[in-house]
Amino acid sequence: MPGTFSDSWNLTKTAFRLIAEDRALLVFPLVGGLSILAVLALFVLGTFFLFPQVVSGGATTSEDAAVVGLFVVTYFVCSFVSVYATAGLIGAATQKLEGRQPTAADGWRVARSRLGRLVAWSVLTATVGLAIQLIASRVQGIGGALIGLAGGAAWSVVTYFMVPVVLYENATTWASLKRSGHLFVSTFGRTLVSNVVVGLLVGLGLFAAFVLGILGLFYLFGGATLLGLGLIAAALAVGAVFALIGSAAEGILRAALYRYATTGKIDPDLLPNGYRTPAGAPAGAPLP
Repeated sequence: MPGTFSDSWNLTKTAFRLIAEDRALLVFPLVGGLSILAVLALFVLGTFFLFPQVVSGGATTSEDAAVVGLFVVTYFVCSFVSVYATAGLIGAATQKLEGRQPTAADGWRVARSRLGRLVAWSVLTATVGLAIQLIASRVQGIGGALIGLAGGAAWSVVTYFMVPVVLYENATTWASLKRSGHLFVSTFGRTLVSNVVVGLLVGLGLFAAFVLGILGLFYLFGGATLLGLGLIAAALAVGAVFALIGSAAEGILRAALYRYATTGKIDPDLLPNGYRTPAGAPAGAPLP
């Protein structure tokens, strides 16, 4: 257990170190986030202009169905954008972990080479996500919320390594899901601890942004308009930066953990000796 915590901390430091060395890795969550915001904005504007009766509450059944259909399409598009951006980040991060110096274009090239499989995966994960929410919505009270949380958490665990598996292995969807689940189990301690550490570090930054925002509102309503607006703008900027860094760090962790789980090593210049090759495992051999 001490080794797990030590290794997880070193792995976390490596993720942030790679971001500091190559800020091009931030391009992927930035493009993905802005694209999703653009798609959501189009959905809102489309609903407002194409189906104003829905907004005012006087829509017909067919209009309601059309808006639901538009929402489903939007949901699937957002799912693909998220998967594609994650694939680009993992592709670039993996090359960094192998000692190369990729550009953002190299990461997008890796994602593009598996476009068909990424589309199929984004459709599947979006479908499962919708199904979980639909099931949860049919249960009243806290039970429905628990079903939604448990179902979402279980799906996230099973599919944690799905994007790198899709990128770097040739298997059917079902085999890929099994493979992803197996890889999560084989790296459970390090995966859990390193992601918790990243979450805590990013959470501290977001909390700082929240405090700045509260102070900004306090000064704004207290009459110090310029100071209040300045603090609110700073809060939004700090929050956006930490959210971006956190998203990038999570993707790099996923790439590093996948490389560790499948080869038993990561570049020794990046991580300590414990990550080179597990005891008793030949170099380059997958973990059992």
